[in-house]
Amino acid sequence: MELSFTRYRIYRECPWKYKLIFVDGRRIPPTAKSSFGLSIHRALEDWLSSGDDSEEALSAALRAAWRRDGYADEDEESRWRLKAERALHRQREVELSRRSRVVALEKEFVWELGAHTVRGMIDRVDQGPDGAYELIDYKTGPSVPTPAQVAADAQLRFYALGARSALGFSPATLTVDCVVAGARVSAAYDPSGEAALRADAAAAADAAAGGVFLPNASFCPRCDFRRDCAYSAVK
Repeated sequence: MELSFTRYRIYRECPWKYKLIFVDGRRIPPTAKSSFGLSIHRALEDWLSSGDDSEEALSAALRAAWRRDGYADEDEESRWRLKAERALHRQREVELSRRSRVVALEKEFVWELGAHTVRGMIDRVDQGPDGAYELIDYKTGPSVPTPAQVAADAQLRFYALGARSALGFSPATLTVDCVVAGARVSAAYDPSGEAALRADAAAAADAAAGGVFLPNASFCPRCDFRRDCAYSAVK
């Protein structure tokens, strides 16, 4: 099977939810939050790729990337759109002051894990003046993690393993760029946990491929299917 971080994360949260999405084809409806986040990710990617660092180019990138689904009405969409504009134009000032250079945007990696294939997409890879690589993940929520939380972030560690396994470089730094909150938090990357992550990813892939889908009710309060799932503990 093909294992992405999303598949890995959802299987570890609740194998039954994994089944509902990736076997049964259930879809999670878009929300204002999800459309907002996707719009900002795509706008930043397109703007940084364009080579035009003007405010006009950034505004055009947001217009082209804006997703309209998931909002309750036009007023709600307008509020989120204004929030995105403010966040991105503040982000532009940050980008213009950076000393690092962008090496890759939406960088894909693919590597073999036993009988399975691991595939992922890194938001951004930068290289500092000293030549060291930095993996960057954009976040569009209001919270800001601590450096310890960044160092332990499962998604960034999954991506760092992908970079080392498939892209031929080892990141020195992991960074969460909180675009909306206006903060960047970094931590040195420690590869000592890679063997354990590799083994756990392989075990999850084996179990999912083998049809092991036992429900985990501890995640019910946060599940998108909690209202109609047969195993929901919070109906």
